Amino acid sequence: MDDDVAQPHPTSRHPIDPQGVGALTYPEPPFRTFSVRGAFAVFGPGAVLASITIGSGETVFAARGGAVFGYTIIWALVFGAVLKSAIMYSANRYAVLTGEHPMTRWVTSIPGPRGWYPAVLGGLAILSFPTAAAGVSLIVGDYAAALLGGTGVLWATILLVVCCGLSWVGGYQLLERVQTALVGLMLAAVLVAVFWARPDWPAVLAGLLPQMPEFEGWVFTSYPSVAERPVWVEVVMYMGGIGGGVFDFIGYTGLLREKKWGLLGREEIAQLEARYAHVEKGGHLPLPEDAEQVARARAWTLAPFGDVLLSGIAVVVFTAAFVINGANLLHSRQLVPVDDELLANQASFLEVVWPGLVYLYYVAIFFAFFGTVLALWEVYATTAHESVAALSRTVRLRGLRATRRWVYPYVLVFSLLLIWTGIDPVVLLTPTSLVGGVLGVGTMAFAMLWTERKVLPRSYRLRGLGWWTTLVAGIMLTAFGVVAILQAVGVLA
Repeated sequence: MDDDVAQPHPTSRHPIDPQGVGALTYPEPPFRTFSVRGAFAVFGPGAVLASITIGSGETVFAARGGAVFGYTIIWALVFGAVLKSAIMYSANRYAVLTGEHPMTRWVTSIPGPRGWYPAVLGGLAILSFPTAAAGVSLIVGDYAAALLGGTGVLWATILLVVCCGLSWVGGYQLLERVQTALVGLMLAAVLVAVFWARPDWPAVLAGLLPQMPEFEGWVFTSYPSVAERPVWVEVVMYMGGIGGGVFDFIGYTGLLREKKWGLLGREEIAQLEARYAHVEKGGHLPLPEDAEQVARARAWTLAPFGDVLLSGIAVVVFTAAFVINGANLLHSRQLVPVDDELLANQASFLEVVWPGLVYLYYVAIFFAFFGTVLALWEVYATTAHESVAALSRTVRLRGLRATRRWVYPYVLVFSLLLIWTGIDPVVLLTPTSLVGGVLGVGTMAFAMLWTERKVLPRSYRLRGLGWWTTLVAGIMLTAFGVVAILQAVGVLA
């Protein structure tokens, strides 16, 4: 149907909007059944998210986890990445089906004072921007200083400023193309290195079984700064750094507006708001319930599913590869990436194939972190916009461009201030990882399931494996985060 709206279906139980126009309609989806080819055709926003996590998550935290705990930590990091993907899909699916960001609906759908949950979630995300940007920049800055001279602070400053300028000029379209290419190249290189290094595959498979990792004796003697932290804090910190956190997830869902999938491509914000604003309290959103429109809607959910699936596969493969290499090549030599050498030891991942490939590692690691720092600006701007716009109609109507004008300088100034303190990147990233990367993401699962039940017609809700996976993800990540935070502050031993 070519019109933006259609006359109400005779069996529709939903209210009519103020202009007397009936139910919303969905454009024709690009495909009706899932295929790998279709997934690659829509892959884009997920590549941006994957590239953000590859920097601090897989290349540092996954490798460090393998170096500290060996193969016994594989399950926790891979499991965490899979659980996060399930929650990402539920949020993106909701946005495509309804045309609104979940943060907007959480203002009224979550029990308690109006808007408290998106305010807390968005506030934590915005506060985390500078710490995350500074931490990632310092990691690569220290490595650049070791290779080229100068100081880590200087190189981190240069990287941050250059990426800020390029992102401001390039915008989302350039970002998506660059990140998709970088993710593909890095994935190929890492897989070659893993198989060439010939890890202990039975131990790798055993590492997929849940077990509690422990510090070995040499960690206490050689790396006391690592061993003084509770084991579960260390493990959950790695888990939080892999696959992104609320500061990434909110922005990731917001990036789907650029793709115009489902109802995201049908109407202006003001028109959509007018329809949804007249839904009675406790009523469902006025989504069409005739068979054809429901079929179109469910077909549109394949687009975010394909994007999240490929993004999740990339993150899981990177995670597994760096954990395996960390266990195989660093743990066996009792080497742990720490302090200003968080990236130096990982050069052995490619050296094992051929010593000359160390130079490829230098280039690859630079582009991995360059891609991370380049991507975070637009994702953070989108995260900030969706967070504030959920609570302010004025911000919603002004659009993303107005939000970018204050997010970029805010992140730049406060990140530089943190960089210039010379703080340890791991110390800087730990609170962000525990709160935003694990606990916050876990609560999003409950918020999504509750909101679907409250506002979506039954035929639009998650069901079966998708529902159960989201529920399990919420329970596990929330529990992991609560225990780790209580241990970090000394409440639990």
